[in-house]
Amino acid sequence: MQLEENNGTGSPKPEEPGMQPVKEGKTEGLADQAPVSDKKDKVTGFKKMPVSKFQKIVNTITLVLVCLVVGALAILLFLYLPRLTAFNKAEEELARLTQVEADYTELQAKYSKTEQQYGVYKTISDTNLLETALIALDSTKINQQLRYVEEDLNTLKITEFPEIMQRLQSQFAKVKTSAIGNPELALKELGKFNTDLLQLAGNLK
Repeated sequence: MQLEENNGTGSPKPEEPGMQPVKEGKTEGLADQAPVSDKKDKVTGFKKMPVSKFQKIVNTITLVLVCLVVGALAILLFLYLPRLTAFNKAEEELARLTQVEADYTELQAKYSKTEQQYGVYKTISDTNLLETALIALDSTKINQQLRYVEEDLNTLKITEFPEIMQRLQSQFAKVKTSAIGNPELALKELGKFNTDLLQLAGNLK
């Protein structure tokens, strides 16, 4: 009975070999070692890739393009901009000279018209003196004033009114023909001649 009681008291049984639990420390050590070996593999597995021929060509083209851009900028700064400035100044000078030429042309036209007006009024003055000589029947003055009026008509260069100029030439021919032999008829024709001169002077205003 004592033996049974001793067995029933729950005395510890001897541990069986092969059933020992695995220590946590060893398990953790194994778990930690796995990633370390991976890192070493990654570091030792990285290799520098050699530059390919295509990459060299791309780099060369890029360098050439950069050189071209720099060269273009240099040309722009040192050559184009000064020439552009000179061109702008030349354009301004040309515009100024064009305006000067336009002003000169306008003044020349005004001078030409003034000169024509002066010629017409001089002819009118000589015509009045011819009229006085015809009235006085002074043949010397008549011949003298006929020459003056004829010179005045030849000096007049008025192309704007050719019909009036033709009429003046025709009318003066009648005055010149009748001035010595028929002074009265010459005075009548001279009146028509003077009227045409006044019309011409009015057209030139």
